[in-house]
Amino acid sequence: MSNRSLWGLSGLTRAGQDGARATARFYSRTGKDERRLVKASFYAGVTGGILWYVLIYYWGALGFESEEIGYMGGIGSAVAVIAYLVGGYMADRLGRKRLLLIGLVSTAAGLTLLLSERDLVIFTVAYSLTSLGGSFAWPSLVALMATKTVQSEMKFFYGIQGFVNQIGLTIATFLGIFGPPFLDDGYGVDLTTGFRYVFIATAVCAFVPILYVMKVAEPRVPSESLTVRMDRRTARHLIVYCAQNAMIGAGAALVIPWFPLIFKDGMGASDTWVAMIITLSNAVIAVGWFIVPKFAEIRGSVALIAVCQVASVAFMLAIPYSPLLIGVAFLYTMRSFLMLVPQPVLNAYLMSIASERIRASFLAISQVSWQLAFASSYAIAGQLWNSDYSKVLPFYIGGALYVLATLVFYLYFRKVGESDRDVQARAVARGPSGS
Repeated sequence: MSNRSLWGLSGLTRAGQDGARATARFYSRTGKDERRLVKASFYAGVTGGILWYVLIYYWGALGFESEEIGYMGGIGSAVAVIAYLVGGYMADRLGRKRLLLIGLVSTAAGLTLLLSERDLVIFTVAYSLTSLGGSFAWPSLVALMATKTVQSEMKFFYGIQGFVNQIGLTIATFLGIFGPPFLDDGYGVDLTTGFRYVFIATAVCAFVPILYVMKVAEPRVPSESLTVRMDRRTARHLIVYCAQNAMIGAGAALVIPWFPLIFKDGMGASDTWVAMIITLSNAVIAVGWFIVPKFAEIRGSVALIAVCQVASVAFMLAIPYSPLLIGVAFLYTMRSFLMLVPQPVLNAYLMSIASERIRASFLAISQVSWQLAFASSYAIAGQLWNSDYSKVLPFYIGGALYVLATLVFYLYFRKVGESDRDVQARAVARGPSGS
């Protein structure tokens, strides 16, 4: 290995260590409100992991047919889109804390309903409530967090929040997938009862973040007409971001939700292998979110996001060609890491280019574009795969959409400046030589 390569590796290692120290230092000097939001995020990660990864196993154990699962998922997704359309607007006008609490209560209510006996209508309502809760809570939380720290340190706040949230998600996913089969094999507890135990614990966890958020202070929202005012410059930013976000959503739907079937039916992986791959990926992402904010001070937020996203495509395209499951696990983990690890930096960047009064609306509208594209592409993906999960074409189409979206993002937003403090921090991080 050349000296230059060694220097590059040692430089990345040092930057990673500096990133971890910088994030830890930021958290050590945060106030009570910031810590309450971070702690609440751990339990939100638990509920998110169960709803995203484990719920479909629970539905299967209860004997729901695929058509019924599709019906529940479709209704829930529609509710999520509608909630995003109105949720960000309501948060900006009525208060982020208020909408965050409504979202958390809705999620807790939905999870409680999921403890009912098997009933299609009740479970559809339950899943719709959790979808409503998530759509209300996420943009409200991100916008509320932005009011708790200075702009140049937002990325560290989102980094520690994402790290803690991902830890909760990883633990919940691991226990939620492995727990019921373990109880079945070792103690004779049937799968349905085992999954019900998981959802009882999750429902309890869902009420904990409500207690934390209730204690968080928020400046009183001034009384004014309920309208969203967006200047022409911000509107242009939103249109471009929505366009590239829609391409990301469309590309993701072609491959990402199909990975469990690709691993299991296309590559012969067992359920244990599938769970281990997902758990490993989630754990690595958590570590990445803790250290990545510092990297944005070296080359800038837009460059970091673009480089990571493009690099993730190479690992994704290599997955169907790996002859070994251990190789698949590595490639999938690297793909997930590179695609998702810039998220705290992206959140901070978006909060810096959107005016304070419309931040939740900006996030919610951009998420609608992702959701609509994802839903449309998901339907097309079913035809592309056609029950043959050894195909490679969806990987190439999805990868092309990712690259195109990243190019749009980079070419437009590299011209949209960050705050002076971020620019100064980046100059310090580079050193006097600018290297």
